Amino acid sequence: MNDSEHSTGGDTNASVAASVSNTSNDLASFLIQSGCQDPVIANYLYWYLTVEIEATASIDSSKLSNEYKRIRARLQKALQMAGGEARQRENSIRMQKKLVETLVSMTKLVSQETGGRTQKEKALRKAIREHSDLKDMPGLCLPVDPLVKVKAIVPEATMVFNSTRMPIKLCFETETNERYTTVFKSGDDLRQDQLVVQMIRIMDRLLRREGLDLRLTPYSVLATSPNDGFIEFVKSTPLTSVMSNWSSIQEFLRSFRPSPNSRYGIEHEVLENYVRSCAGYSIICYILGIGDRHLNNLLLCESGRLFHIDFGFFLGRDPKPLPPPMKLTTEMVNAMGGLDSKEWKDFRGFCFSAFNILRRHANLILNLFSLMLDAGIPDIAIEKDKAVQKVEQRFHLEMTEEMADQHIQMLIDESVNAKMPIIVDLVHNFTQYMRN
Repeated sequence: MNDSEHSTGGDTNASVAASVSNTSNDLASFLIQSGCQDPVIANYLYWYLTVEIEATASIDSSKLSNEYKRIRARLQKALQMAGGEARQRENSIRMQKKLVETLVSMTKLVSQETGGRTQKEKALRKAIREHSDLKDMPGLCLPVDPLVKVKAIVPEATMVFNSTRMPIKLCFETETNERYTTVFKSGDDLRQDQLVVQMIRIMDRLLRREGLDLRLTPYSVLATSPNDGFIEFVKSTPLTSVMSNWSSIQEFLRSFRPSPNSRYGIEHEVLENYVRSCAGYSIICYILGIGDRHLNNLLLCESGRLFHIDFGFFLGRDPKPLPPPMKLTTEMVNAMGGLDSKEWKDFRGFCFSAFNILRRHANLILNLFSLMLDAGIPDIAIEKDKAVQKVEQRFHLEMTEEMADQHIQMLIDESVNAKMPIIVDLVHNFTQYMRN
């Protein structure tokens, strides 16, 4: 397993671990042995088991919870007995556990602090400065990205997001004197987000192996309990803010990456990133049935890469009426130069190619997806027996490639011409304005 595959490998092994209690000890032994040899597998396996221990601790499934505890204890003992680097991994996991417990306590402190966001941030920064363990963490591997070793949290770079759960943005100083930013959320079950991002990462790899790089951003997500976890922070701007502060997506891109001699005055690579990433997320979100799409959970980087966040609804579930098959607003299309532009033609071509490539790998995707049927994912649990079928139906494996192209073109047209999303975005923006 090479470095580029570590994050996928970790989550895949974790999903396989979901069935450990229902199979022989050989699978558990294999995963534990792999964890002794690979720090990333050990990290993800530990946290997956930790989450499942708590998630299955009810009376009805306490036997399963005890089985997970037994396997986790075997993992930690094996790491200790292996000595050397493996023992260091076990020590790092203990430090991670302590870090998470501290962050959960601090999140509660922030939520209980009176006053607005500014007061809450002051209280959080003060608590970090006064907590000795957060100022000295030599050799700690970050739970969300265990290949990154950190030594301290930077208090002045910490902030509190203005949302219901009050997630906190943490900036870690790494051992290489760089900075790594992540978001810690308490009060949210991130297992569903973790699964969706994992599927995006797998699809991205399949596409790139066939020569199609759609400039996707499969950021890291790790649940550390059924109620909290980490999300990798990617510097970006919600499309809502782009439209309110720059008037258009093109103006946003021009302001950061201007090129007077290029089309629309934007660097060619940046515009290419935008077109490709729009196509990639349009197809993948359609296949996975991602719901609740609005301009606050579509983010744009200065490099032109667009990506989606917040996957609380998928497999066709959506809290909003009449959702389009894809999130394609007029503003997003105009950023490509409109419906008659070369970029729009390229966008459609990328969509056609991506859909047919992923259809060719449908069996692999569906098999990996089926591994998570018993993992307690909310939108899977609603109709567990139909979950894989819902994804399979969207692949339309009965169609030829030409028919599939026509199908995607129909979905694109339907999405671009949809009126209800315009109303939904206006209502959502008004709600956010009133909350702020």
